[in-house]
Amino acid sequence: MRRILALGTITALIHINAVAVDFTKDESETIARAVAGILDMHHFTHKRLDDDISKKHLGFMIDRLDYFHMFFLQSDVDEFRENFDVRLDNMVRRGMVSPANRIFERYLQRLNEATNHIENLLKSDFDFTVKERFQPDRHKLGWPKNEKERNELWRKRVKWEMLSGVLAGDEQEEIKERIWKRYSRMSRDYGKFDSSEILQLYLAALGRAFDPHSTYMAPITAQNFDIHNVSMQLTGIGAVLTEEDGYTKIVSVSPGGPADRSKEIFPDDRIVRVGQGEKKPVDVRDMRLNDVVSMIRGPKDSLVVLTIIPADATDDAERKVVKLVRDVIKIEAQLARGYLLEVPNKGSESRKYGVVELPTFYDRCSEDIAGLMDRLKEAGAEGMILDLRRNGGGLLAEAIALAGLFIKDGPVVQVKNFEREVMELNDEDSKIAYDGPLMVMVSKHSASASEIVAAAMQDYGRGLVIGDKHTHGKGTVQTLLPLQQMLRRANIEDPGKLKFTIQKFYRVAGHSTQKDGVIPDIILPNVLNVLESGEAYLPNVMESDSIARAEYETLNRVTPFLERLRMAVSKRVESDQDFNYIREDTDAAVKLQKDKTVSLNEAERRAEKKRQKDKVEIRKKERLDRPKSDVKVSLYKWKKSNDSERIEVITKPAPERGDKDDEKKEGEEDENDEKPKKKKTNEEPEDYVPPIMKDPHLREAVSVLADYVNLSGETWVVKKD
Repeated sequence: MRRILALGTITALIHINAVAVDFTKDESETIARAVAGILDMHHFTHKRLDDDISKKHLGFMIDRLDYFHMFFLQSDVDEFRENFDVRLDNMVRRGMVSPANRIFERYLQRLNEATNHIENLLKSDFDFTVKERFQPDRHKLGWPKNEKERNELWRKRVKWEMLSGVLAGDEQEEIKERIWKRYSRMSRDYGKFDSSEILQLYLAALGRAFDPHSTYMAPITAQNFDIHNVSMQLTGIGAVLTEEDGYTKIVSVSPGGPADRSKEIFPDDRIVRVGQGEKKPVDVRDMRLNDVVSMIRGPKDSLVVLTIIPADATDDAERKVVKLVRDVIKIEAQLARGYLLEVPNKGSESRKYGVVELPTFYDRCSEDIAGLMDRLKEAGAEGMILDLRRNGGGLLAEAIALAGLFIKDGPVVQVKNFEREVMELNDEDSKIAYDGPLMVMVSKHSASASEIVAAAMQDYGRGLVIGDKHTHGKGTVQTLLPLQQMLRRANIEDPGKLKFTIQKFYRVAGHSTQKDGVIPDIILPNVLNVLESGEAYLPNVMESDSIARAEYETLNRVTPFLERLRMAVSKRVESDQDFNYIREDTDAAVKLQKDKTVSLNEAERRAEKKRQKDKVEIRKKERLDRPKSDVKVSLYKWKKSNDSERIEVITKPAPERGDKDDEKKEGEEDENDEKPKKKKTNEEPEDYVPPIMKDPHLREAVSVLADYVNLSGETWVVKKD
C-alpha cells in the first residue's frame, strides 16, 4: 500500500487483448467491502464513509451514466435519492451492490426509450429555418420532469447533431445513419455490460466521492492501463487519452510521435470520429475508451484519420480532419532536447540563449539536461529557459534532481502522508550545474513534477517563472493497489485494482501546489487562462492548504527586477499582433462560457462559421506577409549510439523557418516551382525545429530572458567537477 506512483496524469494509453471477467454476486460483494474498507481507513483525507460520502457516491454514480441529464427523469433521481442518499455508505460497507444494479437497470430502460425516440426522430425532416437554441452541456441543469420534456430535449439534441453534420458538408441521410449507428451501438454496448463493469461504475463513483483521482478498476480496465508508459515503444499516434462527458479527450501528446509531429493535435481536443485509411470514419462519441483506443492504435505505417473538435472551438461544428501515419513511439522521442537561439542584436553581435524542453520526468533526465546545458553554455548561451509547458509529470526523484542542478543544496518539496507526518525531500548534491539567469516556462498543462520544480525555483528566488495564470494544480500522489494482495483468501482470480490518494505535496515555502498550482511571476495572455480546465475544475477536488515553511536559503535573484520586467512585457504584449489574436480568441471563449446555448438555425450558424473562416484567412495572410525571421536555431538532442548504450549529445544547425515556407498546404506548389514538390506527410525530419516566430509565448519568453540578463548583470558560471 506504500508503493508510490510516478507523478503525472494517469490514463488509459495502450490496449492489451484483455478478457472481461464476470464476477459472481459473492465476489462483487467481497470486492465492494474491500474497496469501501480501504478508502474508509486509508485515504489521505481521513474522510470516513458517512452520509456525506454516501450522497456524493450516489451523485457520481448517476452522473457517470447520465452526465448531461438527458436520460433519467427527475422522478428517477428522486427515487434513487429517497432510497440511497444517506444509506449507500452503510450498504457498500456491507458489500451490497444491489443499488448499482438497480440504478443501472433503470438507466438501460431510459436509454432504450431514448433510442426508440431517436429512431422515430430520424425518420422525419428537420427545419433549420426555425430560430431556436439548445444547450448541449446540461450537466448543471436539472433532469427532465417527464417524458414529454425529455422527448423535446432529444428533439433539439438530434437536430443540433444533424445541423453540425450539415455545416460540415455531409449529406442528411449520411448524418442520420451515423447518428442512429451511434445511439444504437451505445444501447447495445451498455446492454452487454457484465457484473465487473457495473461494479466498476459503482466503486469508481465511490472513489470519486473521496477525491477526483481515486478510482476502482475492474480487471479489463486494469489490464488496459499502463501507468508509467513503461515500454516507451507504442505503435500508435502517440497520445494519452481519457473519456470525459461522452467524448474521447486528448490529455497529452508524446513528443516525437505522429500526433506531435502533425502540429494539429493538442491537449483538451476531442476526438469525434476515427477512420481507418480510406474507409468511412466511425463516430466514437459515447463509445467506451478501451474501444476507441483499440481503433486508434494499429499496425506501423498504417493510416488513421481523426476528426477533432479543437479545445478552443467556439462551436462543436468546428472540426478538423487530421491524417496520421501510425508509428512506433520510441524512447528517443521522449528525451530532453535543447535549442541555441541566436537573436540579432542592433549594433552588435547576435545574443545567444539556450532553451531546454523536457517532455516528461523520465529516469536520469536530470543528467541529460545537465549535459545539454553544458553544450549550450559552451556555445555561448547567456541565459537559459527550461520549457515545462507540455510536461505532465513523471518521476519524483528526477524532479528533485533537476531542481538541484540550479541550487547548492536544500529541500525541494515537502510531503505529508496519511499519518500527517511531513517529510522534506532534499537536493543533497552541493554541485551546481548552472548558476546563470534562469527562466521556467509553464502552462495549465504543467503538472505534478513540473509544478514541484517551478515552485522550488520560485520559492528559492532562483529562477523567473513565466506562463499561464497557473499550472495544472495536481499536488497529490496516488498508489495503485492490486486487490488480490488483500483478498487472497477470497479465491477471486483477479479482483481488479484500487487507485487512491495517500500523500500531498507542499512547496518549501509551505503552501500546497494542490488545486492552486504555481502562479507565475509573469503571466502571459492565453486562451487557456479562461477555459475551465485544470485540477480546480474537477468535481470534488481536494482543497489547497499550508504547512510550516522549510529551512532554506532564499537567493533573491528575481524580485529586484520583477517590476521592470513586467512593465517591459506589458508594452511588448500590448503591441504584439499574435497576442492581439489571443486576446480576441479569449474574449470569444469568455462569451461562449457565459452563454452555452447554440443556435439551431442554419443561416445563423453559417454566418458565424463564415466569420470564423474569414478571421482565420485574415490572420493567415497577415502572418504570411511578415518578414522572415532571422533568428538562427541550432538543435541539441540526445541520441543513443548504434554500437553502444552510451548516450551522446548531437547538434545540427537549423535556420528559423519562415511562415511563408511553412504555410503551404499539403501538396501545394509555388507558382515559380519548376518541379513538383513531394507530398508532405506528418513525418517531420529528425532535425525539425519548431519556428520560434510561430510560438508567441516562447518568443516573448526569450525577450524577457534578454531583459533579465541585462538587468541582473549576472555572468555565466560553469561548474566543473
